[in-house]
Amino acid sequence: ENGVAPKTVSTLLAQDVDAIIGAPSTSVTLSVIDTVTNAGVVMFSPAATSKTLSDYDDQGLLFRAAPSDILQGAVLAETVAGDGHRDVYILALNDDYGTELADDFTTSFEANGGSVAGTEIYDPKATTFADVVGSAKQAEPDAVLLLGFDETSKILAEMIDQDIGPSSLPVYGVDGNMGNALAENFADAGALEGMKGTTPLTDISDDFKDQLLEIDAELVDLHSA
Repeated sequence: ENGVAPKTVSTLLAQDVDAIIGAPSTSVTLSVIDTVTNAGVVMFSPAATSKTLSDYDDQGLLFRAAPSDILQGAVLAETVAGDGHRDVYILALNDDYGTELADDFTTSFEANGGSVAGTEIYDPKATTFADVVGSAKQAEPDAVLLLGFDETSKILAEMIDQDIGPSSLPVYGVDGNMGNALAENFADAGALEGMKGTTPLTDISDDFKDQLLEIDAELVDLHSA
């Protein structure tokens, strides 16, 4: 949570650390980056992909392992267009990650000859996503793009209820939600069959995977940014 992050950073800086690993998300990174860099401390995020950070005044102290979402937006657009879809509806989380990725996808998708039937920017803390999903269904797109995090499972459940889930309509995700944890929220093992997406990751060696599993044998998402 953003409220916790500043407290954690203050505690770390009080210990005179030379570098801080994190935060993983763009929103949390932005909430603490000034405090960290003004203290002259290196900040290394493994997964903050927003293009806002590309030219941020970080005093040369912010480093990222993952590329900007400008790249992911382009790759996702090429993937969707390559599958033959031309009229896509976007459901995007209301933060820098979701809205900027929606913009980057739209720019690239339209350049690939596609069109965006509509973009719904949603509140991840909403108690229901019925209206959000209803807007997507009403637009009658030939595919839906989900740009979000853990709340994606709730949106997908609503999509399935409204008969526009992955078994009825092509659904695409991104690094924020394309993980094994997503499927764990569905009793039906095949509920998400056919869903595709992109992640700014690469395969890692078996040797490195073995080392990770020695630390935590229950790891299932074994990739490296």
